[in-house]
Amino acid sequence: MDGIINKSENVINWSEKVKNLDDNIRREIGIEGENEAKHILIKVQTKSSESIEPAFIVSEDDTFLDLFVLSPQGSGIISTAVLKSNIQSVGVIGGVAAEKLDPSEIPEDVEEDDLGGLYQ
Repeated sequence: MDGIINKSENVINWSEKVKNLDDNIRREIGIEGENEAKHILIKVQTKSSESIEPAFIVSEDDTFLDLFVLSPQGSGIISTAVLKSNIQSVGVIGGVAAEKLDPSEIPEDVEEDDLGGLYQ
């Protein structure tokens, strides 16, 4: 068994990392505890030149990160799996609330650049 490296010890649990990042961001911008995110939108940078975004994690195992990627044309979602060893980084874009907000409850003076707007 000499010389064999157990790769499972170095496997990153991206689901946990993303949840922790989301919690930290919510705390920093002052919206912690408000409508916990059902799905956390992420950007995945792989060893290729293009990133995968916006996406959210469906499941993962020691080898693959299974994602739903939102179509750029707004026509639905694309299911994809990314080899975890090809992931360079994962960043949090925002969260999608578990409950839909009533549009009449959104204040009219909210600016588009408001960071809290990414998290609902």
